[in-house]
Amino acid sequence: MELNREQFAFVDTFCKEIGIGWFASILDMPSYDFIRQFDPDMIKLPSTISEHKDYLAAVASDFTKDVVISTGYTDEAYESFILDNFTKARNIYLLQCTSAYPTPNEDTQIGVIRHYYNLAKKEPRIIPGFSSHDIGSLCSMMAVAAGAKMIEKHVKFGNVAWSHFDEVAIDLVNGDFTQFVKDVRKAERIVGSEAKVIQATEHHKYWVSPK
Repeated sequence: MELNREQFAFVDTFCKEIGIGWFASILDMPSYDFIRQFDPDMIKLPSTISEHKDYLAAVASDFTKDVVISTGYTDEAYESFILDNFTKARNIYLLQCTSAYPTPNEDTQIGVIRHYYNLAKKEPRIIPGFSSHDIGSLCSMMAVAAGAKMIEKHVKFGNVAWSHFDEVAIDLVNGDFTQFVKDVRKAERIVGSEAKVIQATEHHKYWVSPK
């Protein structure tokens, strides 16, 4: 979806009124120059421009707030490029992504999120995440278990069969999106804390006599 200035201004005003943030994917320098008038707290650089290193480096040298990086159709060299160049960014949301629509579950590479999670222990600016191109919520739930702090999912308003992501998008109309959010929140509760504590539900099944 592409918006003009008036539509972006409406989104900006409305989000401020209801107290939520917003951000957009920025694919080229004119778009970056345009979006700066709204002083965004976060921008996204999608997988589709991962080969445009000059543009990415230009943004990296200027933008000092949060950056969301989707890593579809890239390898470890792209990760190194991002970490070497985006030194001014306040936070870097690294989203594991596979650029296939739909992505087979076995190609989602949830293990990469664990890698980003471990990187974040050394570099707190890194925030691991998952850009889901798979169908349903299972892989997003596993992403949470692997350490994802941001889950990105395509959404749609009813049928959009003309779109390349129609099959993977979550419908906002029929309750699918509500269920998806519930599934992700359930995963968060299941993961719990890394601190080992005794749960209120725990007990020993057998009692041993002291004699």
